[in-house]
Amino acid sequence: MHQANRTHLVLLLIFTFSFCYRLLLIFWEGFPPGADIGLHNSVIYSITGSGPTDFLYNYFHIGGGVSLTFPGYHIFTSGVMLLTGMTGAMEYVVHALVVALFSSLTVLCAFLLTKRIWSTSAACIVAILAAISRFDIEMIMWAGYPNVITLMLIPLTFYLYLQRERFSKLPFIGSTSILVGSLFLTHSLSVGIFGAIAVATLLVILVAPKTLMTNRKTAFYWFLPIVLGAVLVSPFLIQAVPAYLSDNAYLNGSSGSSDIGSATLSARVLSLWIVVPLFGLIPAFLILSKKFYDRWLALPAFLLCVWVFVCLVFTQGYLVKIPFDYNRFLYFLILPLIMFTGVLIDYGSETFAKVIDTYRSFSQRAPRISHLRLYRFSLNLTRKNLYTVFVLFFLVFSFVAIPIFMTPPSTNVGQSIQSFYQTMSAKGWEALQWAKANSASNAVFVADAEYGWWFGGFAQRPTLSAVDPQYLSLNREVDNATFARNLLDTNYVIDNGYVQVREDGGYLGRHNPEFLAKIRNEYYPYPFFNFDNDEIEITLQNGTDTQIVYLSDAPVKDMHLESTPNSQSIIVTYGNELFNYTQKVTVYAQSALANVTVTLTATDPNVAFAALRYSLHTKSTIAPVISADNSNLGLVDTDMKTLGQLSFTSPQSRPDYITPSDASKDYSPVQLKYTLDLQTKVDFSFYMGTYQYTDTEYAQTGSGELTFEALVNQNAQAQLNKLQQLPATGQSDFAVFDYQKELVVRAVSYVILFNNPEHLPRFVDDSLFSLVFINEEVAIFKVNGNLP
Repeated sequence: MHQANRTHLVLLLIFTFSFCYRLLLIFWEGFPPGADIGLHNSVIYSITGSGPTDFLYNYFHIGGGVSLTFPGYHIFTSGVMLLTGMTGAMEYVVHALVVALFSSLTVLCAFLLTKRIWSTSAACIVAILAAISRFDIEMIMWAGYPNVITLMLIPLTFYLYLQRERFSKLPFIGSTSILVGSLFLTHSLSVGIFGAIAVATLLVILVAPKTLMTNRKTAFYWFLPIVLGAVLVSPFLIQAVPAYLSDNAYLNGSSGSSDIGSATLSARVLSLWIVVPLFGLIPAFLILSKKFYDRWLALPAFLLCVWVFVCLVFTQGYLVKIPFDYNRFLYFLILPLIMFTGVLIDYGSETFAKVIDTYRSFSQRAPRISHLRLYRFSLNLTRKNLYTVFVLFFLVFSFVAIPIFMTPPSTNVGQSIQSFYQTMSAKGWEALQWAKANSASNAVFVADAEYGWWFGGFAQRPTLSAVDPQYLSLNREVDNATFARNLLDTNYVIDNGYVQVREDGGYLGRHNPEFLAKIRNEYYPYPFFNFDNDEIEITLQNGTDTQIVYLSDAPVKDMHLESTPNSQSIIVTYGNELFNYTQKVTVYAQSALANVTVTLTATDPNVAFAALRYSLHTKSTIAPVISADNSNLGLVDTDMKTLGQLSFTSPQSRPDYITPSDASKDYSPVQLKYTLDLQTKVDFSFYMGTYQYTDTEYAQTGSGELTFEALVNQNAQAQLNKLQQLPATGQSDFAVFDYQKELVVRAVSYVILFNNPEHLPRFVDDSLFSLVFINEEVAIFKVNGNLP
């Protein structure tokens, strides 16, 4: 068989394997993994819905509104759906087929680019490696479908750039302009990466063309398709660019951008120890350039150097406080890394084969080997066969040892990656179809982040998804997503910038309340300690009987928020035929301490209270610091440098016993017990809060031996003194969440719990909600009075 035909056959086999392998991974658990597929389907239905087409509006995603998702992928996929009639339940199959096709085409583009720059043998190895590239496949797993398309378009465009001499002018300009225009229409981040690489390279071409073995015309032919590509899609760009600049939270100074930027900088930073070694690819490509082109800076090798440099520099944008999802830039870096690995395998195998073959040839000049079979075997050790053996060995070694390659889903690693991104299930799909058939088209739903994206796209209902800010890009999305996260987690939140208090209300014994510390340079507050209604124990005397009642067993009588000019309070009242229990938590402006007031009243003349016990769950890493008279309780997490404080300022508020758990239980929970001496009414209050201390504060707590006791006592007095100097008004300092009010304001019709049984009591027992659907994984609650 002719060498070219063998190469084509190998490529066909690799492409077929790649396509089937990706489909196997996508449908391994029945439904495509990832949440973003829901976003893509919502974009398709927003484009193809009735009325004029608006590429910059999404009717379903995170409540509906302005959309900056570039529509290239969605236009193509909607066309496939319309041509094949694969709509409804088959829509996710179309997504899977399209993305598997383009991801497999990336394998062929990797072959073409490697063949142009290095060699055909290295290109075949690179194609095999690209077929199982973990980063490409992982992008399919989380459903970054438009990015998958552009990861094919970028190497294909650069391949044509490097092959300019083989084309006449019009075919070259026409094909490259269409490719670049497709980039502009499909994925904004990819446009930025491609543009940075291309422009940086062509600038060097203009300055030193001879150094790169080219001429200045090359720069013109690289730049012209970028301009013409933008012109081709200019009707879209004319609308998109202003909207992108005004609504993209990364590019303006709104409150939404502050949330997104802070969350991204605290959660999506890429460590230098990952990035720095990758800079080694640049000198490696220069060395390979010297070997293949007999000069250090040939244009193809230089292009790869710029490609690597641009991607790595962008991963460190957090150093100058530019908020992006820095991990995304690694996806663009993987192809040069795979190309280097493939060339290394090719060159290493060739070198080893040459050395062994030379040694074998030399050995044949010696007396004939006495063992006939060994002699015949040595005759088959041709350089070509040796090369094949070494290539296979290095490929297997790469698959096993290098973490950028994906093992089959049947293995532990492959299965864990697949399961990590899996969102939809048969039960989840059943609930989605029920809601689509039994709710109004404009009914507003609330769901968690991943399931909510699926729900909005495939049920075609406005859905507020509980997405963390670092995964958002639009200002309008931040407020809706924050509301959804709060609603699915708790009933009330008060945040004054110094401390955050969360209260689950009376229907769930968990955080009653929970105090979270504000951590420097972190977006998310740190949950430090909390009470739990399931563990608040009331011992009472009912006539001659002694009874123990847990607060979570008492029905809820009332829950609400109260506001003053400089404070916000959460008030929850429980009661039965024996007693009423009211807890009021007041958060003050500009203070890390909140006041907790407890009122316990007997409603039956035969009832008196004997004892009251609390269990305080804490993240403390050392034994609690307890003052001699029980007036102060300090809890310290030395890892997070966080201090929790309970100050009992009056004698009647001080527990009679404070009993910490031992170190084997991480000092949690701490037991607080009050002896009530058969009173019929108990009323006391104390202060409670948490904050992060500094090493300087700790060092200044006393002379001689430094102790946390000194830090606790010093902080207690300082925080109590601040309470005496509260501002006359401070409402602007508060961020407040009241679930009852927010449900009305946002006209929420339904709330979905997906694989979240812990929170069922919050909704089942609350008269504001009615359960309308439930199966093993999903519960859907109607918000009474809010249906459209």
